Amino acid sequence: AGVSRHLFDGAPARRLHGGGVEKGASGTRAMLSHAALFLGCLSCICLVTAHRNNRWIKPLPKHRMTAFTVDDVRNGFATIPLIIVVNLAYSMAYNAMNNAFPSQACQMNTMLGGSQLNGAFFNLADAIAIVVFTPLFESVVYPLVQRAKGSPLRVGQKIITGLLIAASANAVAAWMEVRRRSAPLMCWEAVSECAPNGIHMRDMSAFWMFIPFGLIGASEILVNPCMYYFAYTAAPPKVRSLVQAFNLFFQGSVSNAFTAVVMSSAFPDDFDTGNLETYYFINIICALLGV
Repeated sequence: AGVSRHLFDGAPARRLHGGGVEKGASGTRAMLSHAALFLGCLSCICLVTAHRNNRWIKPLPKHRMTAFTVDDVRNGFATIPLIIVVNLAYSMAYNAMNNAFPSQACQMNTMLGGSQLNGAFFNLADAIAIVVFTPLFESVVYPLVQRAKGSPLRVGQKIITGLLIAASANAVAAWMEVRRRSAPLMCWEAVSECAPNGIHMRDMSAFWMFIPFGLIGASEILVNPCMYYFAYTAAPPKVRSLVQAFNLFFQGSVSNAFTAVVMSSAFPDDFDTGNLETYYFINIICALLGV
């Protein structure tokens, strides 16, 4: 029980947040990150508020008329509130699959046949879930729901369901993290090959991570195609490509920027001494706000 968690005392652990940074520089970086988060949130709130009703957009004078009508512009901008809210709410929960889930798996028991699996291996469950659940949803689940409710399944209902499933994936991962931290250290095995240097695995099978990975895969089926469909059908033909690009921009770049800032504050370097579930709880709140 008294065996050290480090392979040998002289090996400093690799820090996920950049070890060796002076306290002053670290404090400045944290301050700038929080300022960026605040300004990003404020910008998104302003965009959503401004474009809930676009009657304030007026036609151009005749001598400045272009191929775009005022209705094209108004209807194009009308898609922005939903694109921002859904993409940020969903992607915050989704992004845990790319950072927290693999890292958490690395500090669980990844042994298989005498060798360690990399935490990224368990991302396979996401792909399997998409391949398995897509035809199942289309041929079984959607028709059953439509028959039960007596009307077609709407895009908004699929998106809300996807947001709830993504929140559930983070909730399951948070529960697993609490259980993982209470499991005994596997000091009889070598240190984890994919966790920060010198950290031992915990005696809880990393294959449990297939569950949150699979839930994220199921949520992707419900959210991402619906957002592509919405961006294409809700936008006027002349601005469809622009609106779709805006959708992809918020789905990828902007959501990852928000995730990076949240991770700098709530993502611990060593999960055994930190509280990764705090990061998951923030993602759950974001997903529920999107609903």
